[in-house]
Amino acid sequence: MRRRVIPFVAVAAVAASVLTGCSAASQADNCAPTLSPGALSDSVKVSGDSADTLKVSFSKATEAANPQRSIVQQADSTSAKRGTLVEEGMIFKANLAYVDAVNGEVLQVAPTFGTDEGVPYLADAQAGPVFDAVLCAAVGDIAAVVVSEQDSAAMGAEGQLLLLAQITDATVTRATGSSRALPSGFPAVTNDETGRPGIVLPPQQAPSKMKSAPRIEGTGEKVTAEQNVIGHVLTVSWDGQQVKNTWESLPEGFGNEESSVQTGATFREALTGYPVGSQVVVIEPGDGQPRVSVVDILAVV
Repeated sequence: MRRRVIPFVAVAAVAASVLTGCSAASQADNCAPTLSPGALSDSVKVSGDSADTLKVSFSKATEAANPQRSIVQQADSTSAKRGTLVEEGMIFKANLAYVDAVNGEVLQVAPTFGTDEGVPYLADAQAGPVFDAVLCAAVGDIAAVVVSEQDSAAMGAEGQLLLLAQITDATVTRATGSSRALPSGFPAVTNDETGRPGIVLPPQQAPSKMKSAPRIEGTGEKVTAEQNVIGHVLTVSWDGQQVKNTWESLPEGFGNEESSVQTGATFREALTGYPVGSQVVVIEPGDGQPRVSVVDILAVV
């Protein structure tokens, strides 16, 4: 049994089921990794097709030193997912493994390593070594990062770490799918080129009951009551005052139907049944303070 000495990095866990993005060439022209390859990261070899059989070897003549990143295994060039690069602000799924950078011992590995599954994350610079590993890597790649001594110590390791990231999925943080016309009585909703929505409220009294309708219908799995939903939301009161706008920061977790009381996502119940990738408009009476939320469903976990 492998020793579990390092907590997996607590990155905002978000995901989506539909791949979108530019071609590999157009992304590669603009994407610059935070770390360069080094002698140690370049020497890493990975074998085994599961968490239980994972083995990592590298040149023992090269000491772990400054942070460095190499792609040690590239995605299958025939894969439909190949060509989607992870860029900052995107959602990605990955299986992580932490390895002793001196002797190659696998200290901790995701149980889904080697599969097409993966833990969802947000590609945010605050994620540190995980971000360094995946930035500008393609879905299907395995990246190796020599973690700095400081970051290794912060993760509770006794020595310097080598981080492996097997990337299994990547998508932009916006609703993707077919446009739908909203019913009568709903506000007009527009999106700019980045996906950020705007709302024009109708000149009428707000409904007395909660209503929801899709403006963009995604093609991912349908949200269940028990799943935690992660996405973007713009909420305005019926008089047009902005109440919440995650587009000014980062996507957030709305919880499941039961936990939405704690998260404050009063619209969460209305999202159940819609596919991941959808943009849903929710009108709430709000105990005399009606409001409208435009929600991009980016992930369920």
